[in-house]
Amino acid sequence: MDSASGFGLSIIILALIFGIFASGAAPEAYANLSSICIVLGGTLGAVMLSYRLSKFIAAIKHIKWVFSKTTPDLFNTMDELVELAEIARKSGFLGLEEKQINDPFMAKAINLLVDGHNPEAIEFTMNRDILHTRQNNNDAIKVMNSFTELAPAMGMIGTLIGLVAMLIAMDDPKTIGPQMSVALLTTLYGALIANGITGPFANKLGERAEEIKHHMCLVRDGVMHIAKGDNPKTMMNLLAGYLGEDLTSNAHFVDEKTSASQ
Repeated sequence: MDSASGFGLSIIILALIFGIFASGAAPEAYANLSSICIVLGGTLGAVMLSYRLSKFIAAIKHIKWVFSKTTPDLFNTMDELVELAEIARKSGFLGLEEKQINDPFMAKAINLLVDGHNPEAIEFTMNRDILHTRQNNNDAIKVMNSFTELAPAMGMIGTLIGLVAMLIAMDDPKTIGPQMSVALLTTLYGALIANGITGPFANKLGERAEEIKHHMCLVRDGVMHIAKGDNPKTMMNLLAGYLGEDLTSNAHFVDEKTSASQ
């Protein structure tokens, strides 16, 4: 589980609980079924109206990324690419056939290489897969951003509905307070969904999407170096930039792998 997501969500929940009890009002005063139905139902319906059902369902499935670390470690990926390059130089591309590869994207590319496809065709296939993955991930982010945009609007609609009900009952002063609180609760729910849930979810999905794209590009370029028969040492030095800031704190990685490949 991603620790930042777990801590962040816990802090939000604890802050809300503390704020509710510190306000002095009864906790049940912050719960209203009609307000919940207006905000949740209205937002959900508006988002579903905006996208195809398949795209909507795919976006919901992406929520698991918020709480799980799904991106492979770049150093492990680099290590595996170097190992594959060494096997290819010693035993040829057919020697890669017996190598167990857990990453489906890398395995697909290596299988194409073993089957004798030319580097241009392999690169085209990998670029197409990267583009398809990016489009799917961006679609999920767009759906989540739609929740963020529409939830406050539905909260405002619920507030207006509550204000109309309050104005109708103006002849009874005792109902003004309760009606006003119900009206404001819909705004509260909309703001909470947008800023405490779907907004942060969209940001985390964007971060995960960038990590996945970075990993896939590393694999693509590594496989291309293997296909061209490049020296593992040369390949590693050329791909070191993919390790980004982590390279500074793990400078020994390149040195160790370079020594091993010599």
